[in-house]
Amino acid sequence: MSDKEILEAALFAAGQPLSVKELAELLGKPVEQVAGILDSLLEEYKTRDTSLELTEIDGKYVMQVKPRYAELVRDVAPREFGAPVLRTLSVIAYRQPITQAAVIEIRGNKAYSHIAEMVERGLVKATKHGRTKMLTTTSAFAEYFRLETNDPGAIKKTIEELVDAQKLMPLDGLGETAPTQD
Repeated sequence: MSDKEILEAALFAAGQPLSVKELAELLGKPVEQVAGILDSLLEEYKTRDTSLELTEIDGKYVMQVKPRYAELVRDVAPREFGAPVLRTLSVIAYRQPITQAAVIEIRGNKAYSHIAEMVERGLVKATKHGRTKMLTTTSAFAEYFRLETNDPGAIKKTIEELVDAQKLMPLDGLGETAPTQD
């Protein structure tokens, strides 16, 4: 087995982004050597005619389904969050930085538990802001949703593009409706 084959297997099996350091420890090789192998593997995946891709996100590497196949396999992919939690997360991602109080006003009291879950999973960062908390997404959010960056402007643009492409509700009033009970 070659180092490249082992890295490829590790990235496939992990199902989450891995750092060069983690992969170097797995191989017992220097970080610089593993970084070179990863660069080679990245280039190889760009030319492969396959449904999988290798992507670097904030210095970590992840093997994932190419976006054009994602919708086709959505029904067999594991679902980790319920729709209410995802709705709360979308409000945070779209309007960040946003206060917890504003999210509760938009989503209702059940959003407290949604926020706690997202903070616990590391997708949202909550920092003290007076009597409430300021909420923003984290790099783990970008990794989880396979985004290239955690930049709030880029996330907002991505959400707008998805909404437009899927002909969903307009974003003008995202969160301007009465609090939901879900």
